[in-house]
Parts: sequence; structure tokens; C-alpha cells
Amino acid sequence: MLSLAPSNIMPTLDFVHRGCVVDILIVEHPTLWDITIDVTPRDGVELIEPFGTRTLKLPKTEQLNVISKALIDEIQYAIDARLVGC
Repeated sequence: MLSLAPSNIMPTLDFVHRGCVVDILIVEHPTLWDITIDVTPRDGVELIEPFGTRTLKLPKTEQLNVISKALIDEIQYAIDARLVGC
């Protein structure tokens, strides 16, 4: 049975993109990365569809820096695509 007790909680990745606050929490497990992504628009920012909180479980086939860069790129693209008036 797979144990999901975290072995290592990484520092969160926090940034703001086009008025949306992005928080990414990555927890390292022996065989996977447990990722929680929260995107919150600031006051005055309208999105076509809200994000809310999303969770991912990715196998540890890629290094953390590669996964982090890809997550940031994809989240920025998704925010750009959901902004009203763009």
C-alpha cells in the first residue's frame, strides 16, 4: 500500500501574474510529487472561469526545478487565456 505521509515539504512558490495571486505547494513523497495550486484573482480582476484550488500527483520522473518551471509557465498561460477583455 502506498503511504502518502509527506517526507519533505518544499518551500511554496508564490507569485503574482496579471493581478492573480498564485500559490504552489509541492510535497515530496518517495515516488511522487503532491502539488497543490491555488490561483486567486485580486479585486478588479475578472476571469472567464475561476480557478479555485487544484491538486496534482506527478510521478518523480522529472526533477523539481523542471516541474516548477513547467507549472509556472502553464499557470501563466492559463491566466492569460481566462482574463476578461484580453
